[in-house]
Amino acid sequence: MPLQIVEGRLVLTAVVECPKLRIHRQIMEFVIDTGSQNSYFGYKDVMRLQIPLSEKPSKGEVDAGGSRYKEIELPKMKFYILTEDKTSTISLDVDFHALRTTKTSMQKIQIAQALPSIIGMNFLKDQKLSLHVIPTENIAYLGYDK
Repeated sequence: MPLQIVEGRLVLTAVVECPKLRIHRQIMEFVIDTGSQNSYFGYKDVMRLQIPLSEKPSKGEVDAGGSRYKEIELPKMKFYILTEDKTSTISLDVDFHALRTTKTSMQKIQIAQALPSIIGMNFLKDQKLSLHVIPTENIAYLGYDK
């Protein structure tokens, strides 16, 4: 599965779907962050997809991008990723959390909105994916064994 290298970040484009949250096949970009244990929808994507978080209990708090967020567990998501030859898709069932900002100041909300959605190590481990990066040749991809 090909990745893009954008401004030094590894970016995966996928279509996401979750009927329980009324998310109907939305194209999204995720930054792969091997330093993150879990995978998260950033605050901006939570707002764009209208994911209701107010009634959901927090699983704890997490620091990201210089701010602290409540970690909200979400139902399993369906991920569709194009194969390298772009002739078919790979379908994955994925665990994600949402990040809800704990701050109300405009400056902190703007910081939260700048945080991208993140694919963490749980995604790579759970899906049995291998990450391959050759920065000198600008090549990055995920290896997938069925």
